[in-house]
Amino acid sequence: MRNSVKQLIFIALISVFSSSSALSNTLSVVTEESTLQYSKDNKITGPATDLVREVLKQADISGHFRIYPWPRAYKLAQTKPNVLIYSMARTPQREKRFKWVGEVVPLDYQFFRLKRKSTVNPATFAETKGFRIGTIKDGAIHNFLKKNGFGNVSAVSNEGSYIKMFMNGRVDLIIINKSSLKKRCAVFNMNCELLEPVLPIPQISTGLYMAVSKQTDNTIHQKLVDAYNKVKEHGTYAHIMRKQLVQ
Repeated sequence: MRNSVKQLIFIALISVFSSSSALSNTLSVVTEESTLQYSKDNKITGPATDLVREVLKQADISGHFRIYPWPRAYKLAQTKPNVLIYSMARTPQREKRFKWVGEVVPLDYQFFRLKRKSTVNPATFAETKGFRIGTIKDGAIHNFLKKNGFGNVSAVSNEGSYIKMFMNGRVDLIIINKSSLKKRCAVFNMNCELLEPVLPIPQISTGLYMAVSKQTDNTIHQKLVDAYNKVKEHGTYAHIMRKQLVQ
């Protein structure tokens, strides 16, 4: 009888440890809809998604992908364990809130205006505060604008909404990564010839990254970092991101 009880306890412990191991090897992968990642034919795809999938494959970790409005995706990555989030600007405010894996794409953020709006002509960063600016609510750019005292900001839930506002003249300026401008024009059916850069923003031109939540186990984090480095070293990163990085 005693041996039977011991066997049952042993089996239960093995089951618990196996379940924990399986759970830690599966991540919730969250992001927002953008030109880097988007839903097509009921599947989440795009160059950034392809990169994340390749990193997970190399790390032998599975992922359940979901697209949410940015505020929800960001909150999940801040409050839940085993969450991977992409493509997220790596800002000083966020540095200690996440465990960073690797860069998805470099950034060259600039203020853009419509060419026909010649009166929208800030010469300095401070002067841009006098114009209406569109952006994504609670995103890195929105937080940057709030921190720097911008009051005339229209913040919405997704990229397509503020671009539509911009093209309709409801906001004067938007902030776009210059290196992905042509891609954005194609996705949102804009004529790139109607836009022009006004002022660079070196303060936030760092990069978009993939990261995991702070509560995620360090072993999982390191596996992802090692996998990302392998993807970079073998040229897979360049192959996946080539179209996105073309000016």
